[in-house]
Amino acid sequence: MQKDILKLETTTNSPSMFRTTIKTRHGRTLLLSLEVNGPACTITDCFYYDRNQGREGAARYKARPKKLRTLQFPVENLLAVIEAELDKKFYGVEFVETEQADLTLDEYLDFKAGGPNRKYRFLVMVGDGNICNGLPMHLRTHLKTKLHRAVYVELAYCKDGKGVVKQCCYYDREYRRQGIRIAPPMLISCFFPYTEEGILNLLNHEICCDFTHMLVTEGLDLDSNTMPLCGAI
Repeated sequence: MQKDILKLETTTNSPSMFRTTIKTRHGRTLLLSLEVNGPACTITDCFYYDRNQGREGAARYKARPKKLRTLQFPVENLLAVIEAELDKKFYGVEFVETEQADLTLDEYLDFKAGGPNRKYRFLVMVGDGNICNGLPMHLRTHLKTKLHRAVYVELAYCKDGKGVVKQCCYYDREYRRQGIRIAPPMLISCFFPYTEEGILNLLNHEICCDFTHMLVTEGLDLDSNTMPLCGAI
């Protein structure tokens, strides 16, 4: 089994500053920035960015890991701190130089989220009704988020180029059988641009998905078969 190595990338800000992105054991993606001065290591920034990729500035950087308490420690304790407080085990550290050293923080995150090695991930929607903005006026799907939660999504065209979220709820736990509908807590938008890009942005940024393209089909019976059609399956 290949053991994970923590690769800290240099930046042009300072020879003692490094950054990297980490995917935790629970599927969350975070940015870690730190400064190494001799035997001392200081975490200068750390936040999840997988649910805020469509935002910039403070809104993008605010989701900080609640378990992270140790910000300054001996450099030999770095891997222990990451394992205990950031939910990821590494077996070694490498300091590497990359072509991304001079990127701003937003540019760096965009590169990591959509770099050349990113795989195509298709959102599969079942559509019906008249066509508007190139899409059927009614779209539904069962999907699985990056956090491996099964979600039912129902969207519809509203007016003036806008769509509306008719329903978005988890269906993979006991409360589903009791008729209780629980919406993902990150979902804050009701209306959105009724386009492929608008739908991808909505689902990626607000219910923790990473779709790159959308496919629309018809004739699938979502009511009798609740297996997810797409996502982290």
